[in-house]
Amino acid sequence: MFHPFFKISPLKRLISYLIPVTVANSSGSQNRHLEFMLYRNQWQLATEDALYSDGTRYEPFRVAFKHVPKATLAGIKDCLILGTGLGSIVQILTGKYKSTPNFTLVEYDEIILKWALESLNAMGIKKLKPHCDDAESFVTKDKGKYDLICVDIFIGREVPVQFTKMDFLVATKRLLKPGGTWIMNYIVNDSKETMQFLGNIKSLFPDVEVIEKNQNMLLIAKH
Repeated sequence: MFHPFFKISPLKRLISYLIPVTVANSSGSQNRHLEFMLYRNQWQLATEDALYSDGTRYEPFRVAFKHVPKATLAGIKDCLILGTGLGSIVQILTGKYKSTPNFTLVEYDEIILKWALESLNAMGIKKLKPHCDDAESFVTKDKGKYDLICVDIFIGREVPVQFTKMDFLVATKRLLKPGGTWIMNYIVNDSKETMQFLGNIKSLFPDVEVIEKNQNMLLIAKH
C-alpha cells in the first residue's frame, strides 16, 4: 500500500485546518482497524478506540521533553523508540529540539511501521533503523546502547501488562548508556496495578520523576 502522504490534494490540506480529514482506512498486521487522518496539516493515526500519533502535537512526549534539559536532548546520539506509531516522538525531537540522533524504531504492526518510514523520509528525516518486532522480544536480544529510550506502547487505551513487569524494565535499563534518559508513557486504569508498576520503576530507577497529565502518567528516569 502506497503511503497516503503522497496523495493529498491542496484542497484536502486546506480542509484539514478546519476538521480532521480521513485519508485512508486499513487493517494492520496487528490491528483490526487503522484510520489515517490529516489534521492541521499533520498526520494522525487512530485505532478503533485510541489516538496513536498526532505529529509534533503528540502531547505525552511534548510534556515529557519539557522536563528534560534542552542540552540533554540536543546531545542525544542514539535513541530507541519502543512503540513507533507514525513517528511523533521523532518529529518532536527533530523539529522542536533540533536533535538528529540515530533512531532505532521498534513497531509491532508492519503497516504502521511502513507508513511511519515513508512519511518520515518524505519529511527529510534520516538515520532511521526500523525493526518490525515485539518490543519485549527486541529488548532481550538487542546489543545497542542508547542515550534516550522512549516507551510508548499501548493496545487501545491500556499498556499491556508485560511492559510493566520487572523483566521488561530491567531489559530496557540494560540498553541505556551511563547518564542516559528513560521515558515511559503510561495510562492509569487501575490504581492497584499502577502502584505495583510504580513500585517496580522506583526499585529500578531510584531517581524517577512522575508527571500526571489527565489519564496519562509520564515517568522520566536517569541511568
